[in-house]
Amino acid sequence: MRLRCRRGAWNGVLVRPVRSILDRFRRGAAVPADPGSVLAAELAPLFAALDDLEEKAERLRADAGVRAARRVAAARDEAEGRAARDRELAEAERDDVARERRHAGAREARELQAAAEAEARRIAEAARRRMPALVAEVVSCVKEGPR
Repeated sequence: MRLRCRRGAWNGVLVRPVRSILDRFRRGAAVPADPGSVLAAELAPLFAALDDLEEKAERLRADAGVRAARRVAAARDEAEGRAARDRELAEAERDDVARERRHAGAREARELQAAAEAEARRIAEAARRRMPALVAEVVSCVKEGPR
């Protein structure tokens, strides 16, 4: 492993300059400064800023959750409205098809009725034309008697 060194960093980790570390010991003449309390004092603003960021992140997450819930509710309402309109359209189409079928059935019944009446007239006309010959044949058979 190769050590990388740049100003203020050692192996990719930022390191305080030695001078600032030694300054902690030069402050007092009798007792060196407590590095923990100085470090805590130095980090307190950072942790306060992090707390603020965490609170802001939590608010953003909560706001996003509320917005997402609103969007889901709006989408659900829109979907229900579309489904209701589609059901109404489908019902209207079914009614139109049923009406067309009824009209087609009535038209077919009228056509069948007209065809039946025409056939009945044709049969009646044929019977009317054949009747005199049949009557004459029956009369002649009756006049001749039994055979």
